[in-house]
Amino acid sequence: MPSVFQLQALCAAVEKPSLRQAAEALCKTQPALTHALKQLESQLGLPLFNRDGYRLVLTGSGERIYQLALKTLESHAELEQLAQHLARGDEDRVVLTVEASFDLTPILSALESVQAEFSQTEIVIQQEYLTGAVERVQQGHANLAITPLAPALSPGTRLDTQPLSQGQMLNVAAPRLLARYPSLCSILELRKEYQILVQDSGSGTLGLKLGVQSAQRHWYVNSFATKLSLIEQGMGWGRLPEWMLTEALAAGRLQLLELADFPARQRFDYHLVRRSASVPGPVATRLWQRLGGGAL
Repeated sequence: MPSVFQLQALCAAVEKPSLRQAAEALCKTQPALTHALKQLESQLGLPLFNRDGYRLVLTGSGERIYQLALKTLESHAELEQLAQHLARGDEDRVVLTVEASFDLTPILSALESVQAEFSQTEIVIQQEYLTGAVERVQQGHANLAITPLAPALSPGTRLDTQPLSQGQMLNVAAPRLLARYPSLCSILELRKEYQILVQDSGSGTLGLKLGVQSAQRHWYVNSFATKLSLIEQGMGWGRLPEWMLTEALAAGRLQLLELADFPARQRFDYHLVRRSASVPGPVATRLWQRLGGGAL
């Protein structure tokens, strides 16, 4: 059976301009590399190189062995990574729940860095609405959550938190809806128009109608994407994350609702949250450190 070094010697000899450079790439002497190649050919009973010219050239059989050697070395590297992963006690899976109003862009580099460091761990990002993100952590279904909501929603559940960033929701409507109200100044005038709301994916607002005035027509949807689509079509009005509205506001498809009795902007602070009682593993700990390492 060929050794790992013999396969490494084969690949280096093919990929480097000379045997000297191939040996240097493997931190070996050139005689050691040459010996490994000859041993490999002897064990396989095949000439892998044509040695008639100045440079070694793969034979037809050598080309096929080289391609298989590449795959074998890749599998060997994966095996070593998996062994290190298991030896360190790294989690197989870490779940980060994110309240959907949060813009992921500022944390992508941190997520990429942690995933590269712990390549054998599956980092799962789950999007939730309103109280859903923090509730998943409280129930033990997620390791971390990013939420704009106060974490003390479930009695008896202690949570660690750290500030992450700030954001805001904007109250918007389409020009075609606003054209029906040329002198609009109060939310009371919009009672017959549908206020589009996103359904809470948790249970923290069960039985409540947050931000809905008395006798207001309203629709519940399951995503901000659906909410945005309905509002752009003039079928209702409502709040959406500012980062989702940049292009629509600039293009004039939506307008900010400036009303005397209903704020056009709702500002809040996002926090990174985890259960105090649970002992986080290495990957969850590194995510906690990287995501909360500084203001985004």
